[in-house]
Amino acid sequence: MNFEELKAKIESELGDLGAEVSGREPNVIDIKVDKEKIVEAAKRLKSMGFDHVKAVTAVDFPKERFEVIYHASSYSDLELAYFIVNLRTSLPYDDPKMPTLLEVWPSVLYQEQEEYDLMGIFFEGHPRMERLLLPETYEGIPPLRKEFKVKTEGINV
Repeated sequence: MNFEELKAKIESELGDLGAEVSGREPNVIDIKVDKEKIVEAAKRLKSMGFDHVKAVTAVDFPKERFEVIYHASSYSDLELAYFIVNLRTSLPYDDPKMPTLLEVWPSVLYQEQEEYDLMGIFFEGHPRMERLLLPETYEGIPPLRKEFKVKTEGINV
């Protein structure tokens, strides 16, 4: 399967979810869906052969929104293993919550927890919305948000 064929297949599978599908040849396909439809989009991608998530990332657009991106690929289908599918959704800046994709892709267990810990994004239904990397006593702005400032003794950074 080539890039254009896969892109067309994904557009066909996710079209009724209002998905915006674009891509960057030779092997990256971007899919944007509303957070209310992300679980269904993930299920459909998994049924197509995208069986694991390589990474979960988040982008901070200060005072505007967050964007959460699941970078999915395939272990079981060598033809699909060449491709990376970026499934993304936007969240409001003042209420960054979305459903977990743990039931679809178990590989997101620690990655969603990390985004919670370092970006402050809450994944509804995730069993471990607790500190992963930061100390339990940490208070304040999550350290990967752009508004976070490092406190340095005697210096205003």
